[in-house]
Amino acid sequence: MSCSLGTALLCGILTSIEESKKSNLARPDLDQSHVPSNFIACVRSAPSAARLECALSAFDTEVAIYHGDQRAPLHEADVIVLACQPGDIRSCLATTIIRSQLQDKVLVSLLAGVTIPDIESVLQSVGGKSYYPATIARAMPNTASFVRESITVIEAPEATSARHLVAIDWLFESIGKVKHISASNFDTCTALGASTPAFFAVILDALIDGAVTLGLTRKDATFMAAQSMKGCAALVLAGEHPASVKENITTPGGSTIRGVLALEQGNVRAVVAGALIKCKEAAEGLGTQARN
Repeated sequence: MSCSLGTALLCGILTSIEESKKSNLARPDLDQSHVPSNFIACVRSAPSAARLECALSAFDTEVAIYHGDQRAPLHEADVIVLACQPGDIRSCLATTIIRSQLQDKVLVSLLAGVTIPDIESVLQSVGGKSYYPATIARAMPNTASFVRESITVIEAPEATSARHLVAIDWLFESIGKVKHISASNFDTCTALGASTPAFFAVILDALIDGAVTLGLTRKDATFMAAQSMKGCAALVLAGEHPASVKENITTPGGSTIRGVLALEQGNVRAVVAGALIKCKEAAEGLGTQARN
């Protein structure tokens, strides 16, 4: 596994496992048989390995880290998560050594824009049509995996066994919420679930800058703005429509409606929706690049 998304996922999973172990001490009757006990991480370079080792230093769970030409014992794994850049898929998978270790495994791809047929095509380019891993699935979490607040979308073939589905779902339920979707919606959900934290961060940063301009300390402004955004999200997740949240806050002649009108004058809805559409189109483009 490589890249920041892979690191976020691994850190979130390890946090979940270690908290689960603490719960199990208090509740020895809880079934922990589904919880992984061994982890292997593969990265490209020694500096990447050092960064990953530093990121994992706070965890008690041991992770074996391999880099470069070091041959990781992938045959020991039940589930393999592929988290490289989309353009690197061939260099990661299109080798006889890698292929030979994928037999009867679950291969979960986190590569934006790269479809399951794309992955099958890469594997076929080395071994022909006679070879496939037992299961290939796609998943797209987001960077909130670090704090176990991700939304992860999953595409798994209909033929995926119940045992494999349990393994895939456990991985991503341990770092947040999970939604199973069709292949046709995957790029849209990649934009909506994985990219929008960056959009929210831009909006949050703008609010913080505005508050600092008006005299608040950056620390106080950051806490208050982030908590307000979290509270709004909680209301919507509890069933309130976003428009109702706005209506309940704005009062006739009040200050909030003036701020809302300023946003509307800036065409904020079209700008934000357009950003999502551009993001989805870019995700599709990543897949096209990976195929060439």
